[in-house]
Amino acid sequence: MKISICSKNKGLDSLVDERFGRSENFTIIDLDTMVVETIENIAKNQASGAGGEAVKLLAKYNVDIAIVPHLGPKAETAMKAFEIKTISQGDYKSVGEILDAYKAGKLKEITKKKGLTRL
Repeated sequence: MKISICSKNKGLDSLVDERFGRSENFTIIDLDTMVVETIENIAKNQASGAGGEAVKLLAKYNVDIAIVPHLGPKAETAMKAFEIKTISQGDYKSVGEILDAYKAGKLKEITKKKGLTRL
């Protein structure tokens, strides 16, 4: 299973990015092998639709779960279309902290109910 975390730099020590579609990078962790890879978010400079394009990028890397700060409506729709589960990153500051919190079951899934995104 692969998870992605929005990151400003590379590796587990990187600070998280507070944006999804315009995140600098995505750190992808394969939970089965613990291989860590950081990819540049090539959608970040698009005039519009960055969130949807970022989701397509994650799908290309076979991401199963995206741990994100929040999602816009287009990104949320794309996540559902590509069947990528979304989880709130909470108030954690580094990629490693988020990974540890995820493994410990401390993060919540993002769900949509009656037009409102709930954490």
